Amino acid sequence: MTFSITATEPESNKAGVAIASVFPAVGAVCPWVNEKGAISSQAWDSGADYGEPALEMLRQGYSLEATAETLISDRDGGIGTQFHGVTKDGDTFTYTGEMCDEWAGHINGGDHTTAGNLLSGPDVVESMSEAFSSAAGPLEERLLSALEAGEQAGGDKRGDNWSAALLVHAPSSKLYHNLRVDNPGTPIEGLWNAYEKARETESNMDGSELENHWNGPAPDSINDYRIKY
Repeated sequence: MTFSITATEPESNKAGVAIASVFPAVGAVCPWVNEKGAISSQAWDSGADYGEPALEMLRQGYSLEATAETLISDRDGGIGTQFHGVTKDGDTFTYTGEMCDEWAGHINGGDHTTAGNLLSGPDVVESMSEAFSSAAGPLEERLLSALEAGEQAGGDKRGDNWSAALLVHAPSSKLYHNLRVDNPGTPIEGLWNAYEKARETESNMDGSELENHWNGPAPDSINDYRIKY
């Protein structure tokens, strides 16, 4: 009931996930990022039972493939999950369990992966991959463009999405690196709006306005948002 993309951007040292679903609050369950990379665990069996140990194993130096295969094999529900991701070192992994409902599948794009289940067809993940590869701009906008392309290609076969999310890990946290929209019908549009509003808000926190308020240079902590992953 979900489609997503994970990707890295080596030149900016970013990794991120964009995801949409007819499942409520998908951003609280499926996307996971840290300084090593980005993953999404989705479909029937998903969430922190995969995401939290996966991130810790990556920190400890395990490969993404070894991490994913260990977690999937250790869980009875592994045949009903999708697990895909990328690392900043260039590793990728894609898996669609045999119990994921049709249409379900994935694409490994090298610097990105796309996956989805209960979709209108393979055009969804293909369009996402193509959109990401051809899009210009920062990683965040390329991820959102891919998500939008997946929706336009048919998205979930049952109709409108309920929730969407963008989660990015970067050397410097920004307001727009952890966005969640729970708005049945138009969450991807809402995610774009939230992204643009967060960029606008952050830009207004720079420059002379802050200096005037603080009667001099503003504390560095004001723009250090410490995004909670």
